[in-house]
Formats: sequence, C-alpha cells, structure tokens
Amino acid sequence: MAMGPRLSLAALAVFLLPSSTSAQEEPRPMYELPTITVTVLSEADPLFETASALYQAGDWSGAAQLYRTAAEGMSRNGADSYVSFDMSARLYFYAGEYGTSREMMERAAEIAEATGDMVSAAYRHVDAAFISIWEGFPAKRREHVQAAETLAREDGFPETDVVRVDALIRGVSSLPVDEDD
Repeated sequence: MAMGPRLSLAALAVFLLPSSTSAQEEPRPMYELPTITVTVLSEADPLFETASALYQAGDWSGAAQLYRTAAEGMSRNGADSYVSFDMSARLYFYAGEYGTSREMMERAAEIAEATGDMVSAAYRHVDAAFISIWEGFPAKRREHVQAAETLAREDGFPETDVVRVDALIRGVSSLPVDEDD
C-alpha cells in the first residue's frame, strides 16, 4: 500500500533568514503547516475521536500522545501504525516537542521501509532531518539526509520522487545549524 509523500514537513517550511550574525539574536527558521486534517482511522474507535477533538481544541501534545499510544498498540508493519506515528510526529512538532516529533517520524520511516514503501520512507527521513534542525542536532540531520539519499537512489524509485526528494534534501541541507554537536 503506497503511502505517498503526504504532507512533507520540509516542503512546507517557510524560512526567515536572520539579518544578524549573533546566534542569540537569530530567529529560528519559521515553519508553517496548513491545517492538519486528522485522519480518523476508525470512526468507531473512541481513541481517534478523542485525538481529533484534542487537535481541534489546540491540545496538540495530548492528541499526539493518543496517536502515539494507538500506533504502539497496532501491528508493527501496518499502514495504520505508519499513519498514526506520522500524525503523532506532526502534532508533537506543532506542540514544540521536537525530540519526540523526530522520534515518531523516525518510527514512521522505519515502518515504511519495513513494508517496502521506500518513497514514503525517503520523505519521512527528509521530514526527520528538518525536525532535527529545530532540535539543534546537525548529526541527526546528516543521518536522515543520507538515509533519504540512499533510498532515492534505489532501483525502481520513481524519477519524479527522486527530483522532489533531491530538492527537499538541498533545502534541508542549506539551512543553518550550529555544527558543534
């Protein structure tokens, strides 16, 4: 089941370049996400209804935790767990919990790889690289950029996605990060 690029974090980033060279005065890269449509994987499941309600109320951390809990209780290599980890990562990002956001995005990438969806895995690695910038971890950014590049070079990776992933990688790689990790 191809999960596709979905909402790529890096593709939706809006960057404000600092006019000052002082690290404390530099604004962080600005990032905007359009309104997330919360996927209700099963309308009969009150957990997802609650997550949706928390999201609508602006409690992104609470919604993210519910999606994470749901994903951790699902089949390890299923589309539902991929979607739940991906949604959890995005909601944690909204909540400013960048470390947890990156970890959830990494889990989504792992599931995509385990199920053979290398296109989705590559996009999730780019997203994790972008989140790593917010975290201030250039080594993690490099790790995820390398993973995305490797996946995009595999036989059978669609050429249109190779071009998109390469463009996203160039964008993520060009962002300033303190390299003293």
